Amino acid sequence: MTVDKNDVKLIKDSLAKVMVGTGAENLQHGRDFYKYFFTNFPDLRVYFKGAEKYTAEDVQKSERFEKQGQRILLATHILANTYEDLEVFKAYARETVTRHRQFKMDPALWLAFFTVFVGYLKSKNAIDDDETEAAWHRLGKIFNEECQKHLKASGLPSTEGQTA
Repeated sequence: MTVDKNDVKLIKDSLAKVMVGTGAENLQHGRDFYKYFFTNFPDLRVYFKGAEKYTAEDVQKSERFEKQGQRILLATHILANTYEDLEVFKAYARETVTRHRQFKMDPALWLAFFTVFVGYLKSKNAIDDDETEAAWHRLGKIFNEECQKHLKASGLPSTEGQTA
């Protein structure tokens, strides 16, 4: 499998509006992701122990979500920057699953994340065309496929082999 170089460019270009970093604007990007997430997908807050009832205002004031926001943005930048090297990209997917085992996540969430993230990018005007959105969904599909393979190989629940 090869990755379309135009997809890589579109994905990286969309992330230029939500850069990681230590500056106030960069830290706000991470908070904004979780504000978007908690507002639009409140049922998924159960995966954030102690923050199950957080509102966007709570996230804004939270040091935890300032740091977590940078982690999630860093992860998406790593995905974008390793996408052309599929073996590294897939290794990062497996490592991400391994780090999240303790949270006993529904395996469908590995793909669902990209719906959330694309929505966030749209809310930041970082995606404004169907081509970029489709590129992100292709990346998400490959990421999810590797996550599901790793879950299954690890003896954990997975969606691998299931049809929608």
